[in-house]
Amino acid sequence: MTPQLPDRYGRTEVVLLIVHPLLLFAYWEATPESCRQAHETMGPEMDGARAVLRMYDITLINFDGANAHHVFDIDVGLEARGWYLPLWTADKSYCADLGFLARTGRFHTIARSNVIQTPRATPSGRTDEQWMRVRFSRRRKPEKRALEFVGAPGSGHQISAEEQHAQRERQQEDIAASLGEYLAGDAPSSKGFA
Repeated sequence: MTPQLPDRYGRTEVVLLIVHPLLLFAYWEATPESCRQAHETMGPEMDGARAVLRMYDITLINFDGANAHHVFDIDVGLEARGWYLPLWTADKSYCADLGFLARTGRFHTIARSNVIQTPRATPSGRTDEQWMRVRFSRRRKPEKRALEFVGAPGSGHQISAEEQHAQRERQQEDIAASLGEYLAGDAPSSKGFA
């Protein structure tokens, strides 16, 4: 059994998603608190105000809220919580404000979206060839170093250089014996099988 997704998350936000170069999808949530704050802020101008998604073309600029190349409004119903937005040009950067537009032209923002960059609608016009030379370099083999004995943490056990040398010799003998068994077909994993 999978849990149901909540109908609302309790935060005012608007998100833009790219569907293809000439189509966006916007989804939003407007909490009752943010709508009440808009009513309080706009006062009597809120009578007859429309919920709109104000789109900003902010291609190649550092957007400060008032310097967009183009601005256009799309009437939305807040209860719809999602809308497809057709565009007329591709390869642009957009963001949107969700808010209320009064009859007087005053706009009150309740949430600003993320910034998106739409892709090109046509293949690239660049037809020149670009070649790259890949140079391969040989990796140097790592240097062989003798293994060192390290006692278990907290053991305080120190062994002398002679004991370390004897342990290394025993390890090498064990490795040589295991290798001999493996090459003779007597590997430990194959014992007991016919």
